[in-house]
Amino acid sequence: MKKHSIAWIYLAGVIALIGAAIHLAAIFSGAGWYRFFGAPPLIVESARSGTLLAPVGAMLIAALMGLCAAYAFSALGLIRRMPLLRLMLAGMASVCLVRSFVLLPLSIFHPELRNTFEVVAAVVWGLAGMGFLVGYYHSRLVTTKNAAVNAAVNAV
Repeated sequence: MKKHSIAWIYLAGVIALIGAAIHLAAIFSGAGWYRFFGAPPLIVESARSGTLLAPVGAMLIAALMGLCAAYAFSALGLIRRMPLLRLMLAGMASVCLVRSFVLLPLSIFHPELRNTFEVVAAVVWGLAGMGFLVGYYHSRLVTTKNAAVNAAVNAV
């Protein structure tokens, strides 16, 4: 695998880990963090009043982001091959890239989305999406290569 491909996949994994850490930190940092990171008003109010909606939601999102990081690191071969690796990487790439590209059309009708945080978030989502896409492509190459080796071994 080429070095730039490895870097893209690492980037996706690290972005996912940082996202997970931010969501976990929000639980302990309070309503201000939820508000800063764009949580809906219902979630911010939950954090303010101490109900379970905000922390449970943040833990679920952190777990999903941790899972995304695990799939990226699995594509790199740092951990064992995860089930449905290619399907999951394709799904993650799709979600991240759609989240990245949707800002422009949405900001036309929702001018409140035209701010530094949303633009930076869209760029970060786009970078993660590209990393997962490269991971998907790389895992296809590895799978094809392994299938060819297995076929050659079985033919002998």
